[in-house]
Amino acid sequence: MPRDAPTPPPFEPVALQRSLERYMVWGLVFMLALVAGFVAYRVREPGLRKEALRSQTASYTAVGRTLYRASCAECHGKRAEGGSGPTLNAKEFLKATTDAQMQLLISGGVSGSDMPAWNLDYGGTMTDEQVRQIVTFLRGLEPNAPSVPGWRKGKAPG
Repeated sequence: MPRDAPTPPPFEPVALQRSLERYMVWGLVFMLALVAGFVAYRVREPGLRKEALRSQTASYTAVGRTLYRASCAECHGKRAEGGSGPTLNAKEFLKATTDAQMQLLISGGVSGSDMPAWNLDYGGTMTDEQVRQIVTFLRGLEPNAPSVPGWRKGKAPG
């Protein structure tokens, strides 16, 4: 009769196996907590972005208003109603001009006119950020902008 072979002891003791299982359970719990955190962040993020945009727009508008009054009001009027330069608070101008176009007009000026280049890159005194702030201020005038079909002519002196 063949002899029964002795069974070798387990490769890992039972205590080690339980410890490993415990670490795996805790790892799974932490992973689920991370996933839940990412989901909560994703749900909350759009509101945070809207609030940040609103805050930045308000800040840019305030700074842009100050910059406009210091640099642009002499030619375009205190309320952008026109002067020797075009009326910038005109529905026609604001609807037809994108923010990028306004930035280019302010940054590089308009050849053959009295509109100088304001951006440092073109020999002016303003940074890109300051130009964006003026554009934000002008864009903020759009909801209440009057219709001024002859906006390019500015305002007649008098």
